[in-house]
Amino acid sequence: MIVLGVDPGLSRTGYGVIEVKDREPSFLDCGFIATSTSLSFPLRLKNIYDTLLSLIDKFQPEVVAIEDTYIAKNAQIALKLGKAAGAAILAAVNKKKEIFSFTPLQIKQNVVGRGNASKEQVSFMVKQILGLKEEPPPDASDALAAALCYLSYHRYENIIEKAG
Repeated sequence: MIVLGVDPGLSRTGYGVIEVKDREPSFLDCGFIATSTSLSFPLRLKNIYDTLLSLIDKFQPEVVAIEDTYIAKNAQIALKLGKAAGAAILAAVNKKKEIFSFTPLQIKQNVVGRGNASKEQVSFMVKQILGLKEEPPPDASDALAAALCYLSYHRYENIIEKAG
């Protein structure tokens, strides 16, 4: 199973791709989609959308795990983050991929074991879990953490199904 994790952002949307074989996650790719502030807002969203479509075509994930946007102090920022998340969701829907959204709290609890973990702690745990030589960039790390959170959720669902 291949999972694409996405950490939506207007300036930088993180992505991370992991594959599970024999119940062990392995790293395939990660990075971020940087959008230029010189582009109009709609073109920045299109850049996010188009790049995610290309990543979905390249890796063929079964699932896309997206970090929910958090509540920002600035309403304008929250709206823009929501629209960036919408571009990611639309890309996944257009490629007929199953979508799961997780709050930052859920992701941190699953990856670090604490909902109030710092970005550095999340990045460190992502590195450890996936056996990476170095920590991925922050946005990519959050996206990989979203993908790992899905795997944890999926394992839990399978346990309940078998017990049911």
